[in-house]
Amino acid sequence: MKRVLVILIFIVMALAGCSSETLQGAIGQSKYGAYDNPEILYQNDEVGVVIFLTKDGKGDFMVCRSSYEKNGLNRYDLITGSDNSIPVDISKKSEFITVDTITESPNNAIYLVWGGIFHYPSAEEVAYEVRNPQGDQLYQNKVEINNKHVFVDILPEKLTDSYSITFDVVDQEGNILFEYN
Repeated sequence: MKRVLVILIFIVMALAGCSSETLQGAIGQSKYGAYDNPEILYQNDEVGVVIFLTKDGKGDFMVCRSSYEKNGLNRYDLITGSDNSIPVDISKKSEFITVDTITESPNNAIYLVWGGIFHYPSAEEVAYEVRNPQGDQLYQNKVEINNKHVFVDILPEKLTDSYSITFDVVDQEGNILFEYN
């Protein structure tokens, strides 16, 4: 009986692995928790995307995009194979936008536009446009900035590898606070 119990405990521990009961715990147990207590800025359970603020080994801030899934024990597993990290200086004006792909599973790739608007407190949304090298519009949209100052837009399909992106940071009245062309 003890042997069966020990085997069951071993199996449960193996299935749990590096997982955690919370996404915050999974991030904290990963390489991203080595130098700081990461702060989740955005989480989307439908597609398994998380964006968080943490520090690197030099003590510099970075905003990271990762993916995650819940395992069979309803625990969070952080998947770091195609992570994207952007260094940010939170003492200065930092605005960025990036087109990104999560390719953990070739059949289920996720395409997204995401970024951060950290020094415009009245900013409400980002209006962006993606163009190919010939100047043709590939995609455009407006996306709301959340209360943690980030925005994420899940794209319906992959964009071409060559593109340019422009964006406007807009307040509630539609005034442009910042533009990047």
